[in-house]
Amino acid sequence: MIENLLLGIAGLIGGFIAGLTGIGTGFIMLSIIPLVLTHYGVPESYAVSVTIANSIFATMVSSFANMATTIRQRAFYPKELLWTSLSAVIISFVVFELVAKSELYSKDFFNAVVVLFMFIIIFQTFKKLRLSNPKDEHVTKTKLLVTGGTAGAAAALTGLGGGTLIIPMLNLWQRVDILKAKSISFGTIFAIALWLSINNLFLEPANAIPHTKGLIVLPMILPLSIGVLIGSPLGVLSSHKISARTVTILFLVIISLVAIQKIAELVWLEN
Repeated sequence: MIENLLLGIAGLIGGFIAGLTGIGTGFIMLSIIPLVLTHYGVPESYAVSVTIANSIFATMVSSFANMATTIRQRAFYPKELLWTSLSAVIISFVVFELVAKSELYSKDFFNAVVVLFMFIIIFQTFKKLRLSNPKDEHVTKTKLLVTGGTAGAAAALTGLGGGTLIIPMLNLWQRVDILKAKSISFGTIFAIALWLSINNLFLEPANAIPHTKGLIVLPMILPLSIGVLIGSPLGVLSSHKISARTVTILFLVIISLVAIQKIAELVWLEN
């Protein structure tokens, strides 16, 4: 009971941060899920793929709630979303099947990839991220496809959801207002996570994993998802009451904390 409560609180916090910043719940999930997998009997050989799969599932729940909120607020951009989602879904599926599920994709390699992404994003965000004038937008179908494909690959490799790349690429490269970029990010993340989660639910591992449906650990993901469903809309609503600069600062702080945790795990694994 206490474990379910703590998982629910973790989902609530992750969902709120996702709604506030547009980056998905992956940051919190990547911190929490690996800590409890052994409790549910998940073997070490499946730790990486199960972590990614369940992080993506929680991200799907969060992004659905966030997208529904943006639709109600009439801040939804279907044209841009169509092109980013198309390439994101295709690339994320290919990368997850060929790389993330491979036995060569170990826990230390997984953490190294996460840290690499974090440092790239921190540097670019700290250096250039800004609120662009919507009149300065330079959006093309090709750029949207590249943005979606890059985000899809990142989501499949790390379980972060893809928003960590979608928002900077839209804002920096295509000069999209950061709040509009958040809305597109929610929809693209949902498309990626929905497709991968359906695949992960019906995937049967070579060796049976207790308490799971495919790669999804049901008793763990249920309280996480309930928390996420409550926290995500609250985060979206809160984001409209604070400045874009504040959202950006929060974005940087959260990414930095996860990077520090993953570096610590890498050092611990090496020792």
